[in-house]
Amino acid sequence: MSPSLMATYERILEKLPKTLERLSRKGTSGVPIIVEGKKDVAALEKLGIRGTKLTIKDSGKILEDSLDETLSREVVVFVDFDEHGTELAKEITTYLESQRIKADLSIWREVRTLVRRDIKDVEGLPSYLERLKKRTIG
Repeated sequence: MSPSLMATYERILEKLPKTLERLSRKGTSGVPIIVEGKKDVAALEKLGIRGTKLTIKDSGKILEDSLDETLSREVVVFVDFDEHGTELAKEITTYLESQRIKADLSIWREVRTLVRRDIKDVEGLPSYLERLKKRTIG
């Protein structure tokens, strides 16, 4: 592995856990986290991220009943990092804003920037972190 690639992986390994810790703090403070599906929920649980996680329907529509039950004024949007996820994030944000709910995309954007060239989905995060640790720590 080239020294520049190794430095890139070390930087990601330094920043990604801190960013995921921010996500965990949001979740445990009561801010719901919107993900695409059950595998994403499982991945976040594996990463130790607690709190309410809402999934969306295959059609891309938010489970409105679940959202209404949370009575939250803020929601973290944490969908996949690919093109489909980007479009979905826009759609979810539009819906949330129409309901006067703040859509927090900051953590998603940060993670997407860090992992963009390596993984495309939330469910791949736990194994990605493990691979990074093996590559950089040994």
